Amino acid sequence: MEIFRKILVPIDGSLQSKIAEEMAVFISKLFNSNVTLMHVVRNELVAFGGEVYIPRESFEPMTTGQIPREVNLPQTRRSIFPDEVINEVTEQYWDKGQTLLTEGVAMFAESGVSANKKLVDGNDVAEAIIDEVGAGKYDLVILGNSGGEGDSELDHHLGSVAKRVSYHVKTSVMVVREKNDLKKILVPIDGSAKESKALQVATNIAKTVPAAAVLLHVQEKSLLRLRPEISEIGNKIIQHASTEFEGIQVEKKLISGDPASVIIQTADTSNVDLIIMTSGGHGAFRGLIGDASDHVLHHASVPVLLVK
Repeated sequence: MEIFRKILVPIDGSLQSKIAEEMAVFISKLFNSNVTLMHVVRNELVAFGGEVYIPRESFEPMTTGQIPREVNLPQTRRSIFPDEVINEVTEQYWDKGQTLLTEGVAMFAESGVSANKKLVDGNDVAEAIIDEVGAGKYDLVILGNSGGEGDSELDHHLGSVAKRVSYHVKTSVMVVREKNDLKKILVPIDGSAKESKALQVATNIAKTVPAAAVLLHVQEKSLLRLRPEISEIGNKIIQHASTEFEGIQVEKKLISGDPASVIIQTADTSNVDLIIMTSGGHGAFRGLIGDASDHVLHHASVPVLLVK
């Protein structure tokens, strides 16, 4: 099944990064994917006040009998550190990056997966990843929920790098928070045509692991009060989606409420290990699941695979 043919895994040596690598091994085996490990080299001497602006002064040329007039020219930038210090530190960062990538490739090889490595320079980690995703035409990015750019979150919320990458790239994104046994998958659905790819991914993972699935359709309370017959439509949406999960243990849930809140609550109460959902879907009424995907990606306590 050629869905995730090329996977990009940004790594930084953190615990979240290593968990993302482990997930990438599993996904790449499942979909026979080509994996690239990427590390962004950041030079803190430059990134955090390593350069200062030096004012420049000059005078217009004067002719005989004239007083020279001062001209304001653009400021120039000059590092506050000697060149040899910057070069030495930069070399250390590159060596560390090479070591991380080499160790990562070795870990993948031990698991029977071949991985490429890419070392790039960039003070903005998220921007470097976004550029690489576009240039390399990847189908999936797998990354931890924190790491890079001074992330301080210690809860389930996304770190700054993961947040920006998930928002800006046009490809599917998986954000991994902690190492889980993959026994149950939550698949929120809204009946949109766009979610067919998410259903395909979910069924392939569930069959291979194997894992049980929870199909969830959320209906807004206000709409349900106005048109009670909509609940029957919701049941039909769930029933239709369940036909994709032949041979898989499926739990069906039809709940009214705020989609994002219901999805997160259901993930917790049903003890799921992974949420697989589409992004920006357009369901029969308001595309509720697609609209909720960003909030779920940021606040769920379990890994989220956002299929685009």
